[in-house]
Amino acid sequence: MNSRTESLIGQASSSDLRIALHYEDAAKILYASGGYQDGITLPALFLIRQFLELILKYNIKKLNEISSCTDLMTKLTKEHDLEIIHNAFLTHYKSVKTINNIKKEPEKKSLDTLKLLISKISKLDSSSQGFRYSENIDGEKIIGCEETYNLQETFDLLEDASNFLAAIEDTFSS
Repeated sequence: MNSRTESLIGQASSSDLRIALHYEDAAKILYASGGYQDGITLPALFLIRQFLELILKYNIKKLNEISSCTDLMTKLTKEHDLEIIHNAFLTHYKSVKTINNIKKEPEKKSLDTLKLLISKISKLDSSSQGFRYSENIDGEKIIGCEETYNLQETFDLLEDASNFLAAIEDTFSS
């Protein structure tokens, strides 16, 4: 089967986790491509942002099965602000840790890395518009013309955050 003519997108989209991980893979492929940095940065950041939004929402849904928290559950699919989604994730995550009587915080480094990664992304694109459009609905520039970005720093943070987020479901499953 030729992967360019018969992609198994049904299997690729079998869960939000799987879709999220595909966004991350695509970002890594783009980053490693050797493409001109000014041309790949916004698309790579868009892919990373999509990865974060989807994997956080996936984990919130899975953690909610144990936590029974209501934080963000009624508007989860409509929310795109990464910091709001991240805070809801933390609420559910901490609740599940409490329910499971887990007091240690071996994941503190991963949580700090995740927070820093989300902060770097949200600074430029808090509402899922900055990496897709040049102006907001009021006609104002979303990202200033003189703005620069260190994509390597983001990818350095991505690996640890990704490993942590991809393992959440297994960490708390019975």
